[in-house]
Amino acid sequence: MSHASVTRTISTPEPVDAANTLAFMLVRVGGRRLALDARMVEEVAVKGAVTRVPTAARHVLGVASLRGSLVPVVSLEQMLGVKGPARSDAATALPRLVVVRADEYEIALVVDEICGIVEERPAEFTAEASGADRPCFLREEFAWQGNLVCVLDVPLLIATAAGRSTGGD
Repeated sequence: MSHASVTRTISTPEPVDAANTLAFMLVRVGGRRLALDARMVEEVAVKGAVTRVPTAARHVLGVASLRGSLVPVVSLEQMLGVKGPARSDAATALPRLVVVRADEYEIALVVDEICGIVEERPAEFTAEASGADRPCFLREEFAWQGNLVCVLDVPLLIATAAGRSTGGD
């Protein structure tokens, strides 16, 4: 199976109807830029104490208490197989937790940086990128500020993190 990717450049947007617009939260994990459907983001928090859970999958770092509930904390670095950069100044490079929800399931994703919010029309996204070596929860790619950004399928990411997915990694 060949690795085909769709690449486009985000330009200055024209005024668009809000009903036809998608908003994406852009994050950085290691050297990789990723986009999350902003409607599925519940909150952003500074990564605090995480309690390890015995027998949890390698990518599940443990659970954290957020809003009075225990939420699984997932390493996107582990799920994507990327290494994070060495942190020279912990005060300016504190990892963040981005809590995402799909249906009744909620997980906290460890990210290195919140890069911003981008709004795009759904019609501008074309075919999904795929490949045998690509995790099933990665979708199309686009260029943003000179970086390649890959869209995460949040429901499929949550299913994969929980071990409920049948495809990909």
